[in-house]
Amino acid sequence: MRYMLFFFTYGFQILSSIISALGIPDGGYAGWITSFQTLSKNKLLGVLGIINSLFWVGNTLIAVYLIMQIHKTYRSTGQSMEKASGEFAASAGSSRNFGQAVLRSL
Repeated sequence: MRYMLFFFTYGFQILSSIISALGIPDGGYAGWITSFQTLSKNKLLGVLGIINSLFWVGNTLIAVYLIMQIHKTYRSTGQSMEKASGEFAASAGSSRNFGQAVLRSL
């Protein structure tokens, strides 16, 4: 179950890094798109945004490399994602707190 939660949350971390590297306008990120838009208005801020974008790309590449290495190690122990998701479903279904939370939400 721990591995399944790890891969799930780390996947969101990688997605967040990709969005940060892109820099969607009005999204609060200084990524590629906003950096090049700012470059035409203010050179210094544009260059700082490009440097920030490079760091986000580096962070994303390192995160993808690490999750690939962790997945390779995980698979070498004889585990699989199917087993992990089965364990997650079994433990979440048998958890009394989880069941009570689901009932309260209905």
